[in-house]
Amino acid sequence: MALQRSPFATAAVIAALSLACGAQVPGGAAPTDAATAADAATNGTDAGVNVTDAPPTDVPMPPRGIAALGNGRHSLAAVRVREIATDADGLDRPRDLAFNPLAPEQLWVTNFGSNSITVVLNPGTPERSAETYGGAGSEHFLVHPSGLAFGDNGYLATAQETDQITQRTTPANFMGPTLWDGDLARFNGGHASHLDMLHNSPNSNGIAWETGNVYWVVDGAHRALARYDFNQPHERGGEDHSDATLHRYAEGMLEYMPGVSAHIEYDHANRVVYLTQPATNRVVMFNPEGAAMGTRITPNYDGSRQNRMNGGTIETFIDGATAELQRPSGLALVGDVFYVTDNATSRVTAFNRMGQRVDWLDLGAMVPTNSVQGVAVDSRGWIYVADAAGDRVFEIAPAD
Repeated sequence: MALQRSPFATAAVIAALSLACGAQVPGGAAPTDAATAADAATNGTDAGVNVTDAPPTDVPMPPRGIAALGNGRHSLAAVRVREIATDADGLDRPRDLAFNPLAPEQLWVTNFGSNSITVVLNPGTPERSAETYGGAGSEHFLVHPSGLAFGDNGYLATAQETDQITQRTTPANFMGPTLWDGDLARFNGGHASHLDMLHNSPNSNGIAWETGNVYWVVDGAHRALARYDFNQPHERGGEDHSDATLHRYAEGMLEYMPGVSAHIEYDHANRVVYLTQPATNRVVMFNPEGAAMGTRITPNYDGSRQNRMNGGTIETFIDGATAELQRPSGLALVGDVFYVTDNATSRVTAFNRMGQRVDWLDLGAMVPTNSVQGVAVDSRGWIYVADAAGDRVFEIAPAD
């Protein structure tokens, strides 16, 4: 079964497009604001492509406006923006950030420039503190971290963006995701504290957790999505990776932009993956349903089960040109709201599950262009963004 590619803009007009037998079917675009979406609907088919002007009735619609983005006022005066971490705390080209779900007072930030992670405790409070972890061996196990994701079992995994030799005994294309213990009493960011590491995804620039020890990785080297199952971690500092599984999807169908993270979210409710594509100015959705086992992947450095997967569906969820984006990078899915950062313009935009724009805030007066990347949202709905060029993390909260 060949992979189906169906680019579409999901706003007032949703065009589901399929790639069958290698032929792409053209489709239409749409307005982006939920508030201006047309109410009328028409249905039709053209060469097997369904086109509808009406949004699905079963898609939850969030309120018009997000409190931490100013409730539709699009003004910095409507929110409170402040630095909650800087280079003085050890930040060095921060690319991604995430709260530890088992210790929500901990905000973990990847440092691309120093092969390390900075953990900010109690951000934005008088009790705030920060510590940076990059133990011996971080130049391999945590080299140029571009993304991180927590599971629900106390573990997290990181994606590394490099295609260079990082240790004398392994080749340049050896790089892949690393599994860690999220307990700060055990984590040091180096060889001794890593729980597992798998290989064959150099230049990874995004990662998301699915279940157990299963993570999806944006594989820049193969322009693909890689689903890694670490299975049972080896002992700390160990080397046995043979019980793992790698399934590579949509190989050659994604684009890679060096230095800009393509952040990714796994939608547990619908069992699909969303990811930003800064190189093509869009946010895509990938559905692995229907994919079948393909050829084995070589070289296989782990002695594990590694296969290409044939099939699945890839769709353009948000067309950047119609959504006033230029280079989408950061991505967070919270409930029914997608938060997207624009690396080119320093704008944070919220979208609903239709791909319609709900709200946005321009941070350009505070953050330089070509800098904003990762985004995270806490339990209060406050937003945190990584300023890679400025070595800062910003907190965005309602003004009142």
